[in-house]
Amino acid sequence: MPAIDLSGATSDSHLVSLWLAARPESTRRVYEPVVLEFLATLAGREGGLKTLTAAEVIEWAETLVGEPATRARKVSTVKSLLSFAWRTGYCIYNVGRVLLGVPIPSKVSERILEEPEVKSLMAGASEGRDRAFVRLMYATGARVSELCKLRWVDMAQPGRVSVVGKGSKTRTLVVPQKILDEVFALKPAGAALTDYVFTSKRSPGRALDPRDAREIIYRARDAAGMTKKVCCHALRHSHATHSLDRGCKIHVLQQSLGHSNISTTSIYLHVRPNQGSAQFLDL
Repeated sequence: MPAIDLSGATSDSHLVSLWLAARPESTRRVYEPVVLEFLATLAGREGGLKTLTAAEVIEWAETLVGEPATRARKVSTVKSLLSFAWRTGYCIYNVGRVLLGVPIPSKVSERILEEPEVKSLMAGASEGRDRAFVRLMYATGARVSELCKLRWVDMAQPGRVSVVGKGSKTRTLVVPQKILDEVFALKPAGAALTDYVFTSKRSPGRALDPRDAREIIYRARDAAGMTKKVCCHALRHSHATHSLDRGCKIHVLQQSLGHSNISTTSIYLHVRPNQGSAQFLDL
């Protein structure tokens, strides 16, 4: 690590701007409020981040309230900022190391839709853009942000769709042709390869916003008369679970979902609460 300050930051807020600079807009929207709230707790103290102590960081973490997932996100966000400050030499020590992760009870099993429920959701989506979006999301297991940024050039390969995931990493997904045909039916005459596949109805030509994508899912859920809580990520969870149920190899699923670590994908091996090894015994 540098012995001198190589960050170039002139203040704590400037450092935050540098830390956020290369991140996707969707990530910045989540991270920025957290770190600004954290910096607000340092207001009035001399030195800001440069003189932050381990005790102060621990005391901040102990004041956090809310669901475990919310607290865990805030802790990991601040740890990342403090690590960046240390790596660049802005801070002499990485006091964020004292922060422990917040245990998060897994709720993946609660978010999985059974196959008949997925079909009902698809049927509930309006014909055209909405239904094609829902069907492609389930067929690929892609993140909602990945499909919102999809362009026609990303569908140039027969039977394939290329998406840009976390870390700007591109991966190619195999998709049934009947799903692709439904998507291509949306393509306007004369559309350029760089045009977005799913566009906003309020702002023609602009990419579908993830918030609008969530509304597509909510409308389809309501139209299908479903009472279960359904979100975009539920289709990703369901894709993963159903694929494994039907014999998909876990390394293939890992590639499809864009997980950098197979341990992340392995949660889907044991999300069924009604399944256990005892079922395979002759008792």
